[in-house]
Amino acid sequence: MLDIIFNKAIYFISTLILARLLGPSEFGILGMITIFFTIGTTLVDSGLSISIVRTLSPNKIEYSTIFYLNIVFSTGAYFLMFFIAPYVADFYKQEILTNLIRIYCIGFLINALKMVPQSILIKEMDFKKIAIFNIPGNIIGLVIGVLMALNDYKVWSIVGLFLSSQLISSLVYIFFSKWKPSFYFSIKYVKRHLSFGYKLMLSAQLNTIFENIYNVLIGKYFTIQVLGYYDRAYTLNNYPTSILSLIVSKVSLPLFSNIQEDSLKFKQIYRKIQLFSFFLAAPVMLGALVLAKPLILVLMGNGWIEIVPFFQILCLAYVLFPIHTLNINILNAFGKSNTFLKIEIFKKIITVLFIIIGLQFGIMGLVWSNVFGSIFSLIINTHFCGSLISYKSKNQIFDLIPTLGIAIIMAVTVHLASLYLIKFSSLTQLVSLTILGVTSFIGLSYFTKNESLFTFLDFIKSN
Repeated sequence: MLDIIFNKAIYFISTLILARLLGPSEFGILGMITIFFTIGTTLVDSGLSISIVRTLSPNKIEYSTIFYLNIVFSTGAYFLMFFIAPYVADFYKQEILTNLIRIYCIGFLINALKMVPQSILIKEMDFKKIAIFNIPGNIIGLVIGVLMALNDYKVWSIVGLFLSSQLISSLVYIFFSKWKPSFYFSIKYVKRHLSFGYKLMLSAQLNTIFENIYNVLIGKYFTIQVLGYYDRAYTLNNYPTSILSLIVSKVSLPLFSNIQEDSLKFKQIYRKIQLFSFFLAAPVMLGALVLAKPLILVLMGNGWIEIVPFFQILCLAYVLFPIHTLNINILNAFGKSNTFLKIEIFKKIITVLFIIIGLQFGIMGLVWSNVFGSIFSLIINTHFCGSLISYKSKNQIFDLIPTLGIAIIMAVTVHLASLYLIKFSSLTQLVSLTILGVTSFIGLSYFTKNESLFTFLDFIKSN
């Protein structure tokens, strides 16, 4: 938790500083290529890191085979993006995108070097080393990105931040990890891991396309500034939920994999993690929704005030994301990559319908389609994953309702209080209303004897 919060905080603060130094247009340009970089990243990994983590006793031949396979895939992904870059630039009518994609996607080659060492540490649940290894890259990336922005490098400042942080991070993993690649390569292990991983890769590609389709559509049919607003709203919203989702993902996958034979214990642990995750996600996202205006003004300044409605709508979508992550890890732990792929295809078909309907209502309709897609995904994920552990979808949702109800009451309380503080500074509003929100949420949870609160307190005491 400390690793993800601290290291993501550094990167998040870096982008906030750059947002103040740059503007919506620069982030709009970057938003146009996000989909291509993410597609390439999933091609490089191809589900192999998850396959390694869930394998009970991998050997040094397997590790080396996956390492070299990542290198091959990263090289292929880079050259693919290198050649399609001019066509992307022509699609958006932005000439700068050709060089931007070709430079930004060097990150494929860099990231491939650390995938196996990082996966080994995750498998061993050695999160202390992961935390330490991630710090240098984020700090150096922050310094380089800000210096480039101050020297008027504009959108290249964001590229510099990303590539420098990834390069330093990969070098740290290479030099300080106990594992080192050896000259082993086995076709047998290629087949074994790809037979599991390629389905996850296809599922990841579907997710990538549909998570970034909004950027593509906004970049094509709306202004570059609107894309910049949406991209920052998405990133700002994604920060707290991605922290929690990463914690849930990194811890639950190796944990679930180790207890997959004990169905009763599996269900008990899954339920506890679910209650814990939603107890954190619900108040944070609904609180952010009602505090959106002072939050944006404090973090990003007056020039970004137009992202407030985007941000508020996305809060409703992202409140469920940690639960999505948890359900997905059930499928991964049981090796159900085939089921995973089928579920993702079905969900994406419905997502297309939501997007088509949303587009009829303009940019806000498009943003609202995120919310409906998230709710639909919750129903589908809990149904199929719950059947594996005898924890029905309706039971999962009913277990979340008490926390959701308390979070809604908290949000309404904070909103009403904000009406009396409107004359105060944004910082004063943000601090005082946050304190009110935290105390009212915890107080109501204690008064109503919400099980999620006591699950959370048990976690704190035990750690």
